[in-house]
Amino acid sequence: MIRRVATRLWPDTLAARVVLVLLAGLTLFHLGSLWLHQADTETALAATQEALLSEQIAGASRAIMSVPVDRRAELARALSTPNLDLRWAAERALPIAAPADRRIAGFAARLQAVLAGGQGVQVSLGPASGDEVRRVFGPGRSDAIAGAIALADGSWLNLRVVRGASAGASQHASLLSTTAMAGGILIVGLLVVRTLNRPLRQLAEAANRIATPAAPPAVLPEEGPREVRSAVQAFNRMQARIDRLITDRTQALAAVSHDLRTPIARLRLRAGFLEDAETQHAIDADLDEMEAMIDATLAYLRGETESEPRRPADLAAILETLCDAAADAGHSVRWTGPRQARLVCRPIALKRAFANLIDNAVKYGGGARVSLDADAAAMTVRVEDDGPGIPEEALEAVFEPFRRLEDSRNRGTGGSGLGLTIARQVAEAHGGTLVLENRAGGGLAATVRLPRSSPAGDPVPC
Repeated sequence: MIRRVATRLWPDTLAARVVLVLLAGLTLFHLGSLWLHQADTETALAATQEALLSEQIAGASRAIMSVPVDRRAELARALSTPNLDLRWAAERALPIAAPADRRIAGFAARLQAVLAGGQGVQVSLGPASGDEVRRVFGPGRSDAIAGAIALADGSWLNLRVVRGASAGASQHASLLSTTAMAGGILIVGLLVVRTLNRPLRQLAEAANRIATPAAPPAVLPEEGPREVRSAVQAFNRMQARIDRLITDRTQALAAVSHDLRTPIARLRLRAGFLEDAETQHAIDADLDEMEAMIDATLAYLRGETESEPRRPADLAAILETLCDAAADAGHSVRWTGPRQARLVCRPIALKRAFANLIDNAVKYGGGARVSLDADAAAMTVRVEDDGPGIPEEALEAVFEPFRRLEDSRNRGTGGSGLGLTIARQVAEAHGGTLVLENRAGGGLAATVRLPRSSPAGDPVPC
């Protein structure tokens, strides 16, 4: 459970992970340095404050002893400060037990040492009660000491001291300074991480453009850390090999296409001289199927969308034309959609893709229902049929090249096994998706979603 939660909280990007590690390290450093600085400051501040208080109390006691008895109480009140309350009396105000706090005991020893060299001076100090502190110094004060000093004539100087009153300002200053330092380091770290991560982003963008239609291969600059330079060099070499392989394959396919069409044309010409009309018709049908298979294979391997530029087209008109052509051929095809739906696309490639989907619905489902929904973000085309559908485990497998769910190659249901592959290839080249799903009432539904913006981010007019 803990591991699963930690996995979800752990960032997915390299930059975010570096920033998180940097932030965690800075936080620990910040807290540790703040604690050490505060502890050291409090120790030094307490020692300095105790020394000053000892000198202040010693001076006050000497001043009180130098004036007549009737003026001592008034002088004691006059010498009091916000942190030190002095009261002169003929006797000790309250009996005070020996302090259990080592800091109070140390302060008492220091005060006794300052007073007349510590000879024959009685000093009693102990923690003051909360009510007494609030009554004398007001709310919000703490760490108070109550005590009494025996003067030479037998009278007493009763005192109450608040220590640590000025430590708050020092603590806030330390907190602000260390926080500002940590914030500055974090900002610099973010800038450095962003700079280091830039080559990786460029590498990812270039990888996404590989084999993308109308996207020339991009040679990335070999810069950045050594590990990044090595990755960029390997990527540039890989991209060059892929580009050369695609070029060689295209040239070979063009040659094969020309060489195959020539003997097919000769066979078709020779079949025309046959006297048996039935045999002539069968040969012509076989040749038609061979040409269709060659066209489909070449369209898939060549990537027919590569040479077609994008231009505004009416997707509704394209779909309606395909439905009318299928209906004229005697198939049950129904069209539902708006009168116009303009989209910047490769219309020939889209026409071929939707023709494949409608042809599949007619062949395996006995008919097709084609609908188009357009909104501000995308256009959604749905092709439904009432056929047997596709097993759930094969809904993705049918998109594999040359994958067919039945073994026949007859002209009734046979084909090259590339119709759905080409249709998805075209949809993805437009930045869209093609999804197959079995309908609840039976039959298959093919849903194509085409965004109104191109993969390159160009806006598509409505």
